[in-house]
Amino acid sequence: MGRPAKAIIALLLGLSLGGCVDVSLDVALTSASTASATLTQEMRPDAYVATSVVDTIGGETWLAGMTAVEDAEKAIVDTEADGKDASSIIVPPAPEPYYFVADSFCTRGGRMLERVDGGATCMDSSEGVFAEIFLGALDDQIEFVPQADGSVRISLPTAQILRAIAGEMDITQESAIITPALFKDRKITLRFSGDAVTDTNMKLAKDEKSASQSVLILDLLSGTADLPAEYYAVVRAP
Repeated sequence: MGRPAKAIIALLLGLSLGGCVDVSLDVALTSASTASATLTQEMRPDAYVATSVVDTIGGETWLAGMTAVEDAEKAIVDTEADGKDASSIIVPPAPEPYYFVADSFCTRGGRMLERVDGGATCMDSSEGVFAEIFLGALDDQIEFVPQADGSVRISLPTAQILRAIAGEMDITQESAIITPALFKDRKITLRFSGDAVTDTNMKLAKDEKSASQSVLILDLLSGTADLPAEYYAVVRAP
């Protein structure tokens, strides 16, 4: 497998969210003490096909390496069984395990669906009292703070958004070249909603029932996005 393919695999495997996808987080306040949250990752058809091709190459390369090891070990056993010297037979080192990129797309929670357009969707949802809201892809969960007037302040630190996007990605010289193409026009969108939004640093909808914010993933990764410490909305319960 060539170096560009290896760079793509290393880059994608390091990601938590956002590997060639658009991401949306929708949090709806359902009462003064409960909410529902849905995290959706949309991998476009071209990206899903590309990861499938990379997986095919990576899987075949790993299988060929393991076959070479098994063949050499069998040759030694057969040669010695015939009473001959097998010292000249060299067993190659076993290849590193290959982790399938397409399979890892939805491993931290949620359910993956292959769409009719050739793409894939990963959906992770949670609902209940605030303490029970949990989305597997988020290391730090959404914060709900009840206010004195009965409304609830919903927030998510922007540092957490970056950690969720970047994961354990290691930017090398090769992956830095690939990154712009992988993430071109990809974005993450947050939306907090309820009966009415009374305060927010996000974009307020015309009906004032929700607030949302979209950030380009490339801007997040490059550090060029001018972001607040957190995104929040104070929301009245239905």
